[in-house]
Amino acid sequence: MPHIKGLSDIEWYYDCEGEGEDILFIHGWGIDRRIWRQQTKFFSQNFRVLAIDLPGHGQSSWKKVSLEVMAHDLNHLLSTLKMDQTNVVASSFGGMLALKLYAIVPQKIKRLILVGSMPKFAKSDDYPYGLDVALIRKLNSQLDTAYPSIVNVFFRSLFTKEERSTRRFKWLQKFRKFDTVPIKQALSEYLDVLEKEDLRDVLKGVSLPLQFIYGTGDYICLPSLQTSLKEQFSKARFDFFPKCGHFPFLSKPHEFNAVVEEFLRDNAP
Repeated sequence: MPHIKGLSDIEWYYDCEGEGEDILFIHGWGIDRRIWRQQTKFFSQNFRVLAIDLPGHGQSSWKKVSLEVMAHDLNHLLSTLKMDQTNVVASSFGGMLALKLYAIVPQKIKRLILVGSMPKFAKSDDYPYGLDVALIRKLNSQLDTAYPSIVNVFFRSLFTKEERSTRRFKWLQKFRKFDTVPIKQALSEYLDVLEKEDLRDVLKGVSLPLQFIYGTGDYICLPSLQTSLKEQFSKARFDFFPKCGHFPFLSKPHEFNAVVEEFLRDNAP
């Protein structure tokens, strides 16, 4: 079985396929590596593709650790697989792990692609773009009263009305019935991380090719955040998917793959 034990003793499950330049895919809260299946299938034709299950998700084991410890574990996994320079595509919470990985081993990341992600998820006096802390805590409390159904309810809420009316979304909902349910404690701990972690300084220090991808109907990463980031990172590439929510790579996989492929090609060494 493709597991690698991290320095934390967490057993990280992964899929690795293809040959060539490396790409690491990191998923977000409440899902697993299989959410990237349309990307791994496409990019493995020309790249070596690694998709991981975060601790407590999919087939990875769970142990309460900090985001930094997760990043050190991920670095260990990359070293074990001899991925000394990899491109990273990270969605939502996965983007925070990608930024933490960059903070500890910037030399290992070649290009960084953040999808529906931001360096700070909780709103504060100096950061109006995040979620209200009360909403994050409410979702956390619902894990005690409505788990696991609340995970599916939340997943559905991340798509726009237009997306939910498509055949593809109906297929996604049907397919998710066979997904492994994440460990409740892991979900709760990750929400605590989202509430407390602030990686704005790390993002400001990123000095490699950077791509941001958002759905214009994403209620997690609001248009005001997207505008602010575009003003701050004038040299980065931005791609916006109209009428898409938090997961444009699920709703528009072919278009998503095309903009990522173009970014990788345009920023080739």
